[in-house]
Amino acid sequence: MPGGLYFRVLGPVVAERDGVPLDVGGPQPRAVLGLLLLEAGRVVSVDRLAEALWEGEPPNSWRVQLQGMVSRLRRKLGAGGERTSAPIDTVPPGYRLRMSDDQLDLLVFRREVERAKRHMAAGEHLLAAELLHVAMARWRGQICADVASPYVRQAAAGWEDLRLAALEDRIDADIARGRHDELAAELHALVREHPLRERFSGQLMTVLSRAGRPADALAVFRDARERMVAELGIEPSTRLQQLHRAILTGVHGAENADAVRGLPYVVPRQLPADVVDHVGREELLAELDAVLSSSGPRAAPPRIAITGPGGIGKTALALRLAHRNREAYADGQLYARLGTADAAGVLATFLHALGVPPAGVPQAVDERGSLFRELLATRRVLLVLDDVTDEEQLRPLVPAEPRCAVLITSRRRLSGEGALRSVQLDALPADAGLRLFGAIAGPERAAAEPEAAAEIVRLCGGLPLAVRIAAARLRTRPDLTVQDMARRLASHRDRLDWLKQGDVGVRASFQDSYSALSPDQQRLFRRLGALEVPEFPSWVPAALLAVGAAEAERLLDDLVDVHLVEPAGRGVTGPRYHVHDLIHLMAAELADPADRIPALRRLLGGWQDLAATADAELPHWYGLDPAPPPLWRAPAHMHEAVRAAPLSWFDEERVQLSGQVRSAEDHDLGAAWPLAQSVTTYFDLQGRFDEWSAALHAGLRVAERAGDRLGQACMLGLLVDCESSRFQLGEGLQYAERALAAYQSLPPYEHEPLPAASLDEHCRPLQEARRARDPLGIGRFAFTLCLSSREAGERGDYLSLLEEAAAAFEACGAPMAELWTLKTAWLAYLKLGRIDDAVACLERGITIIMRLGDDFESTSVVGEIGTLLVAAGRLGDADELARETLHRARAHGHRWDEAAALDILAALAEASGDQHAAVDARLRALALWRRLNATARISDTMARLAGDLGVTSLPQG
Repeated sequence: MPGGLYFRVLGPVVAERDGVPLDVGGPQPRAVLGLLLLEAGRVVSVDRLAEALWEGEPPNSWRVQLQGMVSRLRRKLGAGGERTSAPIDTVPPGYRLRMSDDQLDLLVFRREVERAKRHMAAGEHLLAAELLHVAMARWRGQICADVASPYVRQAAAGWEDLRLAALEDRIDADIARGRHDELAAELHALVREHPLRERFSGQLMTVLSRAGRPADALAVFRDARERMVAELGIEPSTRLQQLHRAILTGVHGAENADAVRGLPYVVPRQLPADVVDHVGREELLAELDAVLSSSGPRAAPPRIAITGPGGIGKTALALRLAHRNREAYADGQLYARLGTADAAGVLATFLHALGVPPAGVPQAVDERGSLFRELLATRRVLLVLDDVTDEEQLRPLVPAEPRCAVLITSRRRLSGEGALRSVQLDALPADAGLRLFGAIAGPERAAAEPEAAAEIVRLCGGLPLAVRIAAARLRTRPDLTVQDMARRLASHRDRLDWLKQGDVGVRASFQDSYSALSPDQQRLFRRLGALEVPEFPSWVPAALLAVGAAEAERLLDDLVDVHLVEPAGRGVTGPRYHVHDLIHLMAAELADPADRIPALRRLLGGWQDLAATADAELPHWYGLDPAPPPLWRAPAHMHEAVRAAPLSWFDEERVQLSGQVRSAEDHDLGAAWPLAQSVTTYFDLQGRFDEWSAALHAGLRVAERAGDRLGQACMLGLLVDCESSRFQLGEGLQYAERALAAYQSLPPYEHEPLPAASLDEHCRPLQEARRARDPLGIGRFAFTLCLSSREAGERGDYLSLLEEAAAAFEACGAPMAELWTLKTAWLAYLKLGRIDDAVACLERGITIIMRLGDDFESTSVVGEIGTLLVAAGRLGDADELARETLHRARAHGHRWDEAAALDILAALAEASGDQHAAVDARLRALALWRRLNATARISDTMARLAGDLGVTSLPQG
């Protein structure tokens, strides 16, 4: 590099050799030189140079002209006018000016500014000020002031910002030296010249404040704010507002050097420890990770509200999520547990964490919120707001900066607004609960007793807090087995007592939500504890409280809002609800014994009312005994819904209905038999004989205890039907004798007549069998017509068909089929008051049972008819009967009829020589007979299988 060359661009473009200015030519060569100098040793393409010279419209010969200008510059800058010694190199795609940092005033200026910054950082304000004064003296005007090219002016603009920043640094250094009075005039001029440059305004505020002129300093802020709002539509920066508040509160003074430069930038790290043993929720975590880590444009900060009841794992999930995303929010993480805290106090804590001194925290909550949002305006911060009570508490704490994010946990459902995303946590599934249990109690202990561990998770209802406490208890008690803990938790009365360790307990977690309820809401919650099962339809609260439906629904919605009750889908009568098992236990603990029985009696009345409505839509073999009116009636729209879908309603409420009959017996609620009577047709149609029998026995015991003769007669009569239907003929006969006596002792009552419509007018096979005087055909088609008509919901007088079928079965020698029709007709006679006819039916039935002896279980109605058809060679009829019965039985869950139909198919296959199909059908039938514990049928089927397989006998089991 030739010695003696020096360039200046801080003002007009100048090239010197040994201090003597060189003539570099006119405006265009000066523009080329200026652009090469501003790029400071980097290559400038010929296209950029052409743009700078001709502003997008170069002449055809521009390349030649540009080469000529560069050639002349080389001669001017070369030693002795030699082009070869010039510092301009041709480097594709353009030219580069070689120089050292000492040969360009702009680079010397930058180096001096950087040295001054290091002295400032070290607190050496005097040295910094001297360097900056020298550096600023190098400026003789605008950069490249004598070059008019807009392109060069644009390239120089960035360096102008460097000058202003250096000027601000020089003023800061002078302020640090205490030169307040002499700076005020200069700063006033700079503020006028650069009205939107906040740092000059802040420096002027600082100078005036330190000079004892706080009022003038505050006026500077007001002027700056008005300008920014008017011209830019934004508020002043956080730093300027902090300075303003520091002056207001008296913090800002000569003795506080930190305050002079504005409050420090603090990176808060407030997250509590991560939950290292967190399990489950993996898919949800991944989904929420994607929300928080998204780098795409945002209109507002993402807000995720994790809601659910106490102990469900909201805080654990939020902390796990926050720790996984710390790196994405490098400007800090703020955490607060709100609970009963007010937003003003939380904001003060956050402001302190962000570097605001106590004296600088505003009094009003709105001003605190404004300052908080200002502090986060340029930061990427993650907020975790734990245990938020409502939207009002939350609203002042939400930042406006889209790069921030907020994680919220709450026991209350938050509707929110804007970008709020609500995530409701449910109980852990069994596998995740077991993993959590093993992670805390020890995987070896969980693996050693897997069934007991699974039982503990089930008894905890999948509630993470409960599982943690149970596992932690075991971890601290090596002398206890997992089975020991499962046994202790099995007690409903003591379970919540065991789910407590130290100051942490499941009951206490729920108690917080309960305590926040109003008295009416608490009363409903306690009454829900009276329910036998924790799921219920929407009309139940009105019955429990004895209030109108609208009021009860509002109170129920309040409990749903705080997750003490959860939605459980929609049913026939509308929304359904569920109470978590452990919450239900606490509700039962809080229940007032004096309120319990009246509430349960009203509830029983509601179930009786709706069950009677649904039952009235179903077909009956016989009429209903007149029941006393229910103590409480459901709303009219519930009746309409039940009438529209009676079977669906029974399917939905089956467990509840059975539980209500048991509850009536256990708690002495009054007559249970009307409800047991109303569920009879449904249980019969569905083949749920065990549930039917249990309900009738409970209803009978209540009636006997109360001396209710009508109730006893009704239950005894229906028990005959039920026990006979499940082939407990001995028990059925005993109930028949008692029922006959009970009905004989009753005074006559008006029986609601059954519809008189004939059911057989559209049954052509039955009519043909009658014409042919075929008793087997008459019995078969009358029997199937009764079943199919009843299952199709056709109501009418079945008695005439039953009588005809009984006579036909007697004529063709089908005793079990005859017995089935006799017991059904017998009960119809009793309810109609036709005692003599009932006695005749009973006598015929006893004769049949005595004739069958111990073999009464060895056949069935369907199987008997099918066997007779096969024996008569009517294989097509037998096959049709078997397949119709099989289809109907599977559709309705009638295992006995399904097995009987398979027996017919086996006999048909055997008759046609298909031994493989016969064995297959009998094996399937055998599995069903074993499930039914039908010992005679099991023995008979195994004997037939042995014959099919050519062996003497088959091994049992």
